Amino acid sequence: MNNLQLPAFDIMSGMQTEWVARKMVYNGHPMSIQNFVSNRNSKDVMNHFESKWKLKGLGQLKSRHVGNDLTVGFVNRGYSYSVQSRDVPGGSVGTLVVTRNRIFVQSEIKFPMPPDAHVISRIHGLDLGIRSETITLSSYRSASMNQQWYRSTLSRAGWSGQNTMAESRGTILEFQKGKELCQLTFIGKSPVRKHRSMVMIHWIKG
Repeated sequence: MNNLQLPAFDIMSGMQTEWVARKMVYNGHPMSIQNFVSNRNSKDVMNHFESKWKLKGLGQLKSRHVGNDLTVGFVNRGYSYSVQSRDVPGGSVGTLVVTRNRIFVQSEIKFPMPPDAHVISRIHGLDLGIRSETITLSSYRSASMNQQWYRSTLSRAGWSGQNTMAESRGTILEFQKGKELCQLTFIGKSPVRKHRSMVMIHWIKG
């Protein structure tokens, strides 16, 4: 992943961008994400990228309108590019995403998981040289049972509990082990899988 290189967007004049993730792998797909602010409206933004991509020749170009958002996507030479934009006063805001279509072979998850857990998504990050992994799990166990399981399991593995916070979305536990940090969010009801709870793990490996 250290050598992961993705093509750059040909940014239009007057557009300011900010990295959300410069290097990440989502469910095996390498990708990068930027947010942007432009002094041009969404239609002008879409026209800019469509004209640039058409000059590249062969490739699949698709556009759609979802609610207030305009989206255009382009697939070429093993990479997918997408732009999502919506109008705001003074211009537009949106997101630029590049994805490599070839899937990385997923390594075994090394962070502890409850016996009945099912992996919904897995994201690897490498921004500013800091390795991280975000794992979303679903479980038939209740959120409180999973909290107890992680407190016991991580304690035996040498992690020390740092903070416990209760928020509207669920309970958050934080642990540390040397230079490694992890934040676990326990959600009582999964919005995507009925009759299951969810655990969201954000693991900073250092």
